[in-house]
Amino acid sequence: MAAPPAAPYAHHYAFRLPDGDWVQLPLLPLPPDATTAIVSLCITENSFDLEDRLSTAMAGLARELRPDVIVGMPTLGLVLAAAVAKKLGHPYYVPLSYSRKFWFDDALSVSVNSITSPGPEKKVYLDPRLLERLEGKRVVIVDDVISTGTTILAQLALMGIIGIRVEGIVTAMQESRVWMKRLAAADPTYPQRVHSVLRSPLFTRSGAGWIPDPSTMPDPIEPGGR
Repeated sequence: MAAPPAAPYAHHYAFRLPDGDWVQLPLLPLPPDATTAIVSLCITENSFDLEDRLSTAMAGLARELRPDVIVGMPTLGLVLAAAVAKKLGHPYYVPLSYSRKFWFDDALSVSVNSITSPGPEKKVYLDPRLLERLEGKRVVIVDDVISTGTTILAQLALMGIIGIRVEGIVTAMQESRVWMKRLAAADPTYPQRVHSVLRSPLFTRSGAGWIPDPSTMPDPIEPGGR
């Protein structure tokens, strides 16, 4: 795409990638009244080319944090976490899980919810067999999108249970400013640890289409991340 379409938007919003190309992602109206929309980055429904471009840019952000190991958040974050770990030359990563295997320990779990997965509260688990990959290591969390901040806080809490200080969080996208306030309320240093490739506001419905709300745009991404 040579240039992005202008607002109001009918169904998609365009982002400029670090390599200078543009990509359009669909707008997803939120329940219950569908008067607000978010950008939907469903990495498993996009091309391998976009996955590669985003994970390459994310690996560049993660590299500056000098991680020993990458932790990936289910479900969509695992795709990017595995790709980032490979591009950093790591032999493996640590995938978290929403599915409790019979050998899991409830002590290595925390409750979590997501804006795109409404419903009963669920838990995210760390496989106890992977503890040795984390102990004494520099850890960076990788996820697809940070929006409300609840899933990232769950991951940080889970790492805290085993005494791990997370060096940084790398995501493909920052969505709205809600996560910034929520993370800062938990720890003033948390927002500064988030590094992302793309950032997106919320959108409000108008008679002609979707209009971005600039007051909801995350702070500008600084050189080298954030």
